Amino acid sequence: MTSPSLLSEPPPTIMPTPSVQIPPLSFALVSTGVYRSGCPMPLNFPFLSKLRLKSIIYLADQDLPTDLQRFVTENNIQVFHFRVQQVRGDNTTGDNAEDGTLLENGVDALSSGIVDEEGNTVVSRRGSEISRRGSAAAMIFEEERERKEKKEKEKEKVENDPVSMRLALELLLDNRNFPVLIHSNKGKHRSGVLVACMRKLLQNWAFGSVKLEYYYFAGEKGKADVEFIEKFEPTLKYDEKWAPAWLRYSPEEGKLIKVTKDG
Repeated sequence: MTSPSLLSEPPPTIMPTPSVQIPPLSFALVSTGVYRSGCPMPLNFPFLSKLRLKSIIYLADQDLPTDLQRFVTENNIQVFHFRVQQVRGDNTTGDNAEDGTLLENGVDALSSGIVDEEGNTVVSRRGSEISRRGSAAAMIFEEERERKEKKEKEKEKVENDPVSMRLALELLLDNRNFPVLIHSNKGKHRSGVLVACMRKLLQNWAFGSVKLEYYYFAGEKGKADVEFIEKFEPTLKYDEKWAPAWLRYSPEEGKLIKVTKDG
């Protein structure tokens, strides 16, 4: 027979599991209607759904991932894909040869003699000849190494694409594309260049502040990116009635950019 006390106890309350919203890597609000991030993954899709995106500016040389392609199709999001590569060859420091490195022929480039049992250097005629041959070989070896490194750097060098940057900026001058997400692979360099150009050319930020924000996301690397941002001054066309509210003109005409109005 069932105990009366057990019948009087209320059933346990089941608490609903809260849904966790996870933003993409390096996600941030840039300005009203404009966001930036790394490439979104499926676990980020519930978060992105809350943004009600109208468009995505995708900066990468790879195709859009299959999962993300399915997400943008289901949510009627337009993708503007600029096939730009990540800038390479902008590092100014190289690896120097270590002291005492043996050359391919086994001769020590820094050797100038022979050391006896007591630790004294004994310079003989034969030792002098070895030293001279080693020094000559070292010079040839070093010149050949530098030549090969220079050739490899020139072959691998990739610079920012000014045409893609100009077209992407014109997309940001039309608020009919908002809310828009700017994203690259990790949301650092390529996204950072576009956002920095937007800050400098469209919002009239001081260049010191532009650099600080770029390095906040990109870290210490990116010298070539910063040089590109500083020199980049395209002519942009836009329709004033669709201009974003955050657009700011330069106080001095022609200092940063001339913006022409499309009829």
